[in-house]
Amino acid sequence: MPRASLRLRDGVPLQEERDTVLRSDAYRDMEAFSEGFLEKNRSVLAGYAARWGAENPLHSWSRQWEYPYVFARVAELVRTQPRARILDAGSGATFFPFYLRSCFDGTTVACCDTDDTLADVFASLNRNMDGDVEFSTADIRALPYDDRSFDLVYCVSVLEHTDSYEDILKEFSRVSKGGGLAVTFDVSLDGTRDMRPEDLDRMLKALATVFDMDPDLGRTVKSQLSNPDILTTRAVDPDLLPWRGPPLLHRLKSSLANRRLVRWPPLLTVCCLSGGRSS
Repeated sequence: MPRASLRLRDGVPLQEERDTVLRSDAYRDMEAFSEGFLEKNRSVLAGYAARWGAENPLHSWSRQWEYPYVFARVAELVRTQPRARILDAGSGATFFPFYLRSCFDGTTVACCDTDDTLADVFASLNRNMDGDVEFSTADIRALPYDDRSFDLVYCVSVLEHTDSYEDILKEFSRVSKGGGLAVTFDVSLDGTRDMRPEDLDRMLKALATVFDMDPDLGRTVKSQLSNPDILTTRAVDPDLLPWRGPPLLHRLKSSLANRRLVRWPPLLTVCCLSGGRSS
């Protein structure tokens, strides 16, 4: 079990809040596990790790908040449902589901992703970790699970890369028992990347419709976005950002894609939300 856990608030984190997480025992426990996981599975992950944008995904600018945020939601659930069944939707291959299983005996953690090469990767990871994390090749718009199969569905930094918010959230609702949900996603404050302001409006409306979240969710998040002290890509160490190579080249590509000259790095923040299912 981890030495400590955190209760991180919903919405957009402040830079100061992220820094507090990095100094916590809970984060250090997670970091120690992730580093041991990588050392033990370096050869297994060699063909996949480039997708992380960082040597250790926990050291990405937003994952330093997102993983502790989701972990806190799982810890809260397990206190009352120690045999909870949990889904990592759009999982990729990271340390995180294995960390959950190491911390919470009795839980079941299932992962799904569209990448069919990950079935063999998870088989190897389970052997190396003496683990039992389940994996299914699946599109999160059409999950291969029965209704109300899970006590909690979480989805980390996936939704901003799709435009099927409503369909995906309805699937999350369908497969979750009590409607437990934790989602995290990047928000493009300058409108140059995925999850532009108009996309965020759609996402918040879909969350409020499908899940039991604060009816003022949109207004609350918009208010948080205007705070100059929120965590952004321009307020962190550049080594934590996913873009490798000459910044000028990235800026040129982004400017061409947006048909206008843009600053670099793009101005992103992260939003983390949780709730239940509407009846």
